Amino acid sequence: MTTITVLPSGKSYEVAAGTTLLKALLGVGEPVMSKCGGNAKCEACHVFVTSGRKSLSRIQPLENEKLDGMVGIGSASRLACQAVLGEDPVTIELLMTS
Repeated sequence: MTTITVLPSGKSYEVAAGTTLLKALLGVGEPVMSKCGGNAKCEACHVFVTSGRKSLSRIQPLENEKLDGMVGIGSASRLACQAVLGEDPVTIELLMTS
C-alpha cells in the first residue's frame, strides 16, 4: 500500500502499490479525466507530481512522446494512466477533472 495526496483538495488515500495513478484515482472516486481509457492517446489524465516523483515508474517512450507534444508541461508532468505507483507516498495536482 501507498498514499496518494490529491491537490487542490488535500485529500489523502491509501491505495495499492503497483497500480497506475489513473486506476488508483478512479478507484477512490476522484474525478480524473480519461478520454482514451488509459492508453496514453489523449492528454486528459495529465497531472503534476508535486512530491514523490521517484516513487513512480520511469517515463516510458509512449508517455514521453505524448508529453513532448503537450503545451504547459514541466518536469513534474505525468500521464496518470502511465505512471505506476511504488511504495512511497505521492502528492499530485489534478489539472482536469470530469
